[in-house]
Amino acid sequence: MLTIALEQVRFRAFHGFYPEEQVIGNDFIVDVYVTIPGITPVDDLSDTVNYQELFDVVKTVMSVPQPLLEQVVTDISITIRERYPRVKKTVVTLRKVSPPMEADVRNSMVSLEKDYI
Repeated sequence: MLTIALEQVRFRAFHGFYPEEQVIGNDFIVDVYVTIPGITPVDDLSDTVNYQELFDVVKTVMSVPQPLLEQVVTDISITIRERYPRVKKTVVTLRKVSPPMEADVRNSMVSLEKDYI
């Protein structure tokens, strides 16, 4: 199996359960890992997953405000699979930096690991 990833991609977005989060926004960090059947050698971009296109998927999904981060990671995973049917597994992690709480919290996190058969 071959894994292609983007790590610690930063976004400003308007996801959140509370109305003020949807107005003020938050900083987010996204990690995306996709696994495809291994092909060696990989001689052409069409033999793999283009990480620029992975970024485009994440950017598009992150631009649509959602109240729950669980929905955001699900949408990223599903959209990747739709674009790349060869993908056998995705791991999408979304961190909300300094979430608005009455505590000093570095980030909250939601992660979805999904196997596609």
